Amino acid sequence: MTSKRMSQRSSDERPWKATVIDVLEQNPYFSVLLQDVTVNDGSKRTYYTIHFERPAVGIVAKRGDDVLLVRQYRFIVDEYVWAIPSGGVMASESLREAALRELTEETGYACRSLEPFMYCYASYGCSNQRYEIFVADDLYETEIAFDATEVLDVRWFSRAELRDLIDRNGIVDNLSLSPLLNLLLREKL
Repeated sequence: MTSKRMSQRSSDERPWKATVIDVLEQNPYFSVLLQDVTVNDGSKRTYYTIHFERPAVGIVAKRGDDVLLVRQYRFIVDEYVWAIPSGGVMASESLREAALRELTEETGYACRSLEPFMYCYASYGCSNQRYEIFVADDLYETEIAFDATEVLDVRWFSRAELRDLIDRNGIVDNLSLSPLLNLLLREKL
């Protein structure tokens, strides 16, 4: 029955309608919004959401079968994590330029090949933060050291080590898990 209702809805019709009531906080990176939302049964709900003006980027950096990950401490969750290089996009740069910059800033590597791969949302239940994911290949070391205020270590992982790290819950952010699992799945198919 649900699929019948879904198929009758036009692609332009949205089942939920949101109206921004107030901008509760705003900084150069995001805004916290108070929104009134009317859901598909006509009832109303209040939502607090995080709004990002621009997408961010993530980079799956490959060297043959190896993948380059960065180790970071994330104070918000109080955990040390392995992740793909990622970061914000400045207003003056393209997604590609941001991906190239973030790759070098966080790893000390640059690449000769950078291709769009996929996109994902960090947490679409409370935020519109979208990550545009790229695959970087043909990497080479630069004379630029990685940013030690953001990154604790940079390491290449074989496919077997990567699968083991994922199995042991060593990669806990969906920004990294989604593209890495997608990469592993595509290789299997």
